[in-house]
Amino acid sequence: MSFLQTSQDRSAGNRICGPASERGIEAGGSLLCLIMARVLPALILLMALPARPAATAEGEQKYKPAMSSQQLEKKAKRLQALVEDKIVQDHGLIPMFVRASDYKLPTAEDYKGAYRHRHLKGKTEEELGLPPMHVWRAWENTATDTAYYLAAMAYKYRCTGDPKDLAVSRRTFGALKYIYGLTAAKGERGRLCKPYGGVWSNQSSGDQTQCVLWGLAAYRSIAPPADLADYNRMIKEAAEYNIRTEYVEPHGYFGWTPEMLRAGNLGDEKWSKAGWSYAAIFLPQLNLAWQATGDPKLLREIQRWYDACSDKRPRRGPQRDLYLGALLMEMDPFHHEIWRGLVLGAFSATSSSILPDGTHSRHVGRSAIDAMGCATAQRWFPDVDMISVARHILEKLDVDAFRFVRPGTKPAWAGAGDTLEQWAVESKLIDGDSLTAWLAAYWEGRWRGYW
Repeated sequence: MSFLQTSQDRSAGNRICGPASERGIEAGGSLLCLIMARVLPALILLMALPARPAATAEGEQKYKPAMSSQQLEKKAKRLQALVEDKIVQDHGLIPMFVRASDYKLPTAEDYKGAYRHRHLKGKTEEELGLPPMHVWRAWENTATDTAYYLAAMAYKYRCTGDPKDLAVSRRTFGALKYIYGLTAAKGERGRLCKPYGGVWSNQSSGDQTQCVLWGLAAYRSIAPPADLADYNRMIKEAAEYNIRTEYVEPHGYFGWTPEMLRAGNLGDEKWSKAGWSYAAIFLPQLNLAWQATGDPKLLREIQRWYDACSDKRPRRGPQRDLYLGALLMEMDPFHHEIWRGLVLGAFSATSSSILPDGTHSRHVGRSAIDAMGCATAQRWFPDVDMISVARHILEKLDVDAFRFVRPGTKPAWAGAGDTLEQWAVESKLIDGDSLTAWLAAYWEGRWRGYW
């Protein structure tokens, strides 16, 4: 039963206690009734308000706000205008990389002499059936960025109620349907590919599950009936696809074969290598599909993951554990402690790696993903200061910091023989993961009353 009473519950309460104006103040129980009638609603309202950012052990927030709420909102509108006016592509798709100089997609000339990506495992694009590097890198996380933008616009619409924001949300949902249709046309219904150049590719990964379902989950509450029907169909078929393929991409992943992926991520037939962080990629999708269909086989599949991970402990994990863990705390309160541990481990890694300029020590502007996770997880952790960290990131990051590679450096995962010049190209590109996650963090936090 909800702590917030329904109108019928409140009427029943009035019948028991009776309005004080009608009955007068009587001794004992009547006085208690008056207190309950006058004070309890106010207490309930206070409890329903968004949690304020928690204090640190010293009694102060980790970061002090440097911008007013009005300034932060103005920044959010400017960044959305950049997406709408310069970056969004045909069918509403948002690429991972565009040039910072003119917001156009990178060219072969831009990538001339670039590093060879570690995912290729020494093979060429031709051998793996990929388009040229400047194409696949620019479109690598298109489904992710489109889904993050969907979440941002869904929360924005919940804040504003503006039909224009709903229209942008619907267009962006349509972009995910477009990607879904690319694979359905190939007979791979339920698969979400990486749409290199806006067309089908043989590549996919867990990002196409975890990030896309994140956007879909945010959109579900505002989706008009026609979109909701498409949502239910898509989430059902996507879950069935993952079950059917045993959560392993049948085309492989760049230089990894399906057998290598299975051995590395799951291990043997008992999934001995599966951990909670990897399970968190698929469990939200299975839960959403169960909510959409009520199919008991999805519950059995959910239990299969819990059984496989039952002897594991949540570890200090990647960025996705913040937002996926928080989503699972909402979906599955009976395993609250598991997801609590996952979220806190990810937040510990986040809070210790954010630099004074708001960037991430490794992925530069992708600290925006940390801010997004903090904005959705804070409500579950009233004694942990996540929001001041998120606000610091939102205030400090801007277009000049929305980068995958820090200018003048090469990342820690670069090859031993790689040079700064080989990595320079990606320091000159705006990273869509950073930009769309910033907007998702801002608008969810705005809706929850944090700024």
